Amino acid sequence: MNHPVAANAEQFKQSFREEAREILTDLEAALLELNENRGDMEVVSRIFRGMHTVKGSGAMFGFERLAAFTHNLETAYDLVRTGRLEPSAKLVDLTLAALDQMSAMLNEGTKGAAPADPAACDRILNDVRRLAGIEENKGTAKKDEPAQLQPRAPGGTMQTWQIHFAPGPELMRNGANPLLLLRELGELGSLSIRAVMDAVPPLAELDSERCYVRWEMELTTEAGREAIRDVFIFVEDVCELSIEPETEAAPTGEAEMTARALEEQRGDTGGRRNHDKPDSASSLRVPAAKLDEFVDLVGELVTVQARMSELAARRDDTEVTEVSEEIERLTSALRESSMNIRMMPIRGTFEKFRRLVHDLARDLNKNVELSIEGADTELDKTVIEQLGDPLMHLIRNSMDHGIEPADIRASCGKPPAANIRLSARHSGASVLVSVTDDGQGIDADAVRRRAVERGLISANAELTESQIFGLLFQPGFSTAKVITDVSGRGVGMDVVRQRVESLRGAVEVASKPGEGTSVTLRLPLTMAIIDGLLVAVGDSCFVLPLASTLECVELTRDDIARANGKHIANVRGQIIPYIRLREHFDVRSSPPEIEQIMLVETGEGRFGFVVDQVLGNCQTVIKSLGRFYRHVQAVSGATILGNGTVALILDPERLAQDAVRTAERDQRGHPVGVMGNGRTRDGTNVNVLQASSALERIPAPVQ
Repeated sequence: MNHPVAANAEQFKQSFREEAREILTDLEAALLELNENRGDMEVVSRIFRGMHTVKGSGAMFGFERLAAFTHNLETAYDLVRTGRLEPSAKLVDLTLAALDQMSAMLNEGTKGAAPADPAACDRILNDVRRLAGIEENKGTAKKDEPAQLQPRAPGGTMQTWQIHFAPGPELMRNGANPLLLLRELGELGSLSIRAVMDAVPPLAELDSERCYVRWEMELTTEAGREAIRDVFIFVEDVCELSIEPETEAAPTGEAEMTARALEEQRGDTGGRRNHDKPDSASSLRVPAAKLDEFVDLVGELVTVQARMSELAARRDDTEVTEVSEEIERLTSALRESSMNIRMMPIRGTFEKFRRLVHDLARDLNKNVELSIEGADTELDKTVIEQLGDPLMHLIRNSMDHGIEPADIRASCGKPPAANIRLSARHSGASVLVSVTDDGQGIDADAVRRRAVERGLISANAELTESQIFGLLFQPGFSTAKVITDVSGRGVGMDVVRQRVESLRGAVEVASKPGEGTSVTLRLPLTMAIIDGLLVAVGDSCFVLPLASTLECVELTRDDIARANGKHIANVRGQIIPYIRLREHFDVRSSPPEIEQIMLVETGEGRFGFVVDQVLGNCQTVIKSLGRFYRHVQAVSGATILGNGTVALILDPERLAQDAVRTAERDQRGHPVGVMGNGRTRDGTNVNVLQASSALERIPAPVQ
């Protein structure tokens, strides 16, 4: 059985890891900012404070190697902020490499984590030492720890601060050591300490896991309030803390209120990091697993509420109906609240690619800038977690294939610095995430020739530009003549399509020769619960996502006869192709006299899905079909209806794509000429194709 103190210590250690990872992410962003603007001393101070915080708190939670390594880097950046060392590109590159080792040290002891490389750590510190002209202090170096650098000499304006520090009941139970905090505080300058013991109880009442001592301190230092507060950043929520200038000292307890009030009034955090922890009463860190469990329970509640509504509809009981409607209202509000909790800004994912662009630009000898738009756009956390690999592949392809070398850009009259833009924006119930570059664009003819060489298309096949670009996502497809460490093996774009489609999304490519390329990922806002439209085909029920459904129109026997056997319908003068779900899913009962066409917007244009009956809207809890049905692409999941039966959730995007692809394959022996306006020579829209054999037949759900 685990001891509760040890368990709490490990929990607090994990909290430190999470906080430190945020600091390292902020440090990486700050270093890349510094690389672009070497004279920004505010960024330099931000880097110094981040390293100082990791160093001080790392030692307190048992990360001694991390603290020692970070201390060495902190010393170098202190020279930068005091004007004794230039912030060169070499220093930035060394520090970025150091962050990789710091991240490895932070993750040591966790499952599957690779340990830090001691040889790499020594090389980095030796290079930093030579660059900064700092002598090694061999006398303080401990075994298995990086060599220490000489501490900085004091300088700047000195100020005296009155500090009140009283650990709360939980501080030591969480594994924190207040003496280490005082030792770290002493490194900022001249510190005098007075321990106040009046709260220590009689021995019989003493709790060995609690600190009863508080400290009144006087610190003379050139550091500002924010640097002093950073020493206590990981325990600030479980202690009393006040930091006041000596001339403005206030009584204990009142001082902290005054400090916070002044900061709030000024709206000034003294340059503290964006991810500093807010007051514990206004935020709470919750493990992702608990959040997922909560959303799953809300999903089950939605299913039970649907059964309740159906039960109330069958009974002629006003009281039961009123209760059912109230439960439906509360469930809907709870569902929206749980979905909002899962929503996260995409900023963190975008910012991670600044380092990738920086490193690739150096390796490829290209001048590339990354710009970010719409970073505050929110997505379901599950979607965001799956976006890393697709975006990485797209950026690597843009850097290697899209962006031209400097001499070619100059000959084309383009600016020396190429631009890659990451953007995100809402579009209905979807989010559009785009990677756009201003490079040479995609050579459609080269893509076509390569596809013919590989036997993907026939030499006389006539394809639209969109269809040609779609070939880039075929497994193993690449137009690169030389395989490099960056790209050319034909695995990246296939991974992009598979990952995005697994998220019920779609990929769109647009490119102009000489101007650049844009790849857009259309992604759903959420993966857990969606608004759906319940439809019936025979005795089977299906769900169409409501967000992509435009309208419903009738399909009569006369309409079918006028189409001469083609699956097309005239909707207010516009020819719309449709897929008959009755034929597609092999439902063999007789259709009604009047069927319904659900018009849906897809990446292939507008498509119709013919059903027997529209049953109404429903809140749909998405359930996975399991590994046995993983190859059934046209179905994105299933849901349990109020009567306990199962309904398949259809993926209109995949149904339309596969219908078009199947029809194109059927027509390759007799290709249809495509005009520049996207229509065939007989004037028919390219998307008006037979769709009844688009996929393998899928049995209807068992009732």
